[in-house]
Parts: sequence; structure tokens; C-alpha cells
Amino acid sequence: MNSLFTSFLDRLVGRLATLVAGIVSSRVEGLQAALQADQQSQLEDLARRYEADGKIEIATKLRQRSGNLTSTDLASEAVEIVDLLTDERTAASSPKTALPPSGPQALGDFRVATPAAAKRRKKADTDRDSDHAGVGK
Repeated sequence: MNSLFTSFLDRLVGRLATLVAGIVSSRVEGLQAALQADQQSQLEDLARRYEADGKIEIATKLRQRSGNLTSTDLASEAVEIVDLLTDERTAASSPKTALPPSGPQALGDFRVATPAAAKRRKKADTDRDSDHAGVGK
């Protein structure tokens, strides 16, 4: 009797877990769709505003980005990136096949100082050192 009851509870828990996972999954998918629609609407509004200002190129780019948001597969971009990273033929042939950077990566590395900034910083450090050298005497 005890093993029958344990078996029943295990099956019940398994079914409930499946139901809860399905409900949560559908809710997340719905929220993602709503956020995606809102973002597309905002991009289209921006595109119209830039188009009215005569900045057609920017409006076109915004509409292209909006079109890229319509994927129903939530992990499609991640799968493409993993495929590119793990494909040995692509990595060995040329770096031209990699995706162009977008977002924060496209801005560059601000930790590396430009030559002019490095020169200004070096001059400021030298001036500061010479000011402090006279203080200790």
C-alpha cells in the first residue's frame, strides 16, 4: 500500500510540475511578445520622426532593426552565434563571416586612451609632480 501511494504521489507531482512549467512558459512567451510589440512600436515612431526630419537613412536602419525583432524563436540569435563560434571551417577561413558588432560592443573600448589623451594625462602628471616637488623643500 505504501509503495502504491508513493508511486501515485510521484506521478501527481510529475504532472503538476509539467502543468506549472507549461503555464509559466506560456506566460513568459506572452510577456515577451508584448514587450517586443511595444519595442517595435517605439522604433516605428522614431523612424517616422526621423523620416519627417529628412533623415531617411536613420529611419531605414530603425525599420530594419524593428524587422529583426519579429523572430518567434527566442533563442535563434544565440543559436546562430554558437554555430559561428563552434564551426571550425568558418573560424579557419576568415573573420569576415562573423556578425558585425552591434550595441555596446560597437562603441569600442574606452579603457584605452587615445594618443592625445595619453599625452595630456602625462603632461598633467608631470605638472603636478613639479608642483609637489617645491612643497617638500
